[in-house]
Amino acid sequence: MSKSAAFFEAIENRRSYYNLTKESPLTNEQLKELIEKSVKFAPTSFNGQQSRAVLVTGKKHEELWDVVFQAYKLTLGGNKEQEIFWEDKINTQYKSGYGSVIFFEDQDVINAFSGKMPFLSQHFPIWSENSAGILQYIVWTALEVEGYGASLQHFGGFVPQVQTDVNKLFELSPQWKNTAILPFGIPSGPPGQPGKGDKTFEPIENRTKFFFD
Repeated sequence: MSKSAAFFEAIENRRSYYNLTKESPLTNEQLKELIEKSVKFAPTSFNGQQSRAVLVTGKKHEELWDVVFQAYKLTLGGNKEQEIFWEDKINTQYKSGYGSVIFFEDQDVINAFSGKMPFLSQHFPIWSENSAGILQYIVWTALEVEGYGASLQHFGGFVPQVQTDVNKLFELSPQWKNTAILPFGIPSGPPGQPGKGDKTFEPIENRTKFFFD
């Protein structure tokens, strides 16, 4: 067995879970340590360390998803059917979990680097997104190893009011740009969107190339 076998087992087992419960195999202090370690060792361009994470559980977790729904509701144009659909979806697939990790990229740090290296200024936002994705994946996979299920949500990315209201709720700097929210908990059902079957894969030979000398 290769040394990376356990690593890839975690990667393969990390899936999107939407049926979550409020159970937790770890204490809040252990979850705090998991998040701290993930943020500390996630790579960032030029070691900028601009990635941020906020862990919320209990009532704060529920308040988070209430805020998300109220902000998202404003985009539905008063469509009551859609409002009912999204309220149920948020309550049963995200708010139903034990907690959430909210991810941000600090724009003050990114802008400072752009000011120091203007010839690279157009690249720093892209590299920031790369860093955000890496951190999200580390946390998501680490939670899976501990027995949690989770799914990655991006309401803050396409609903500006979510970004504003979440930062206000937790008294965060407006320069903290929300990149994703990861609701998590012990799964009560299989991975994948309910009713959509298991995950399928495109032929790997169409997605990879190898050149050996």
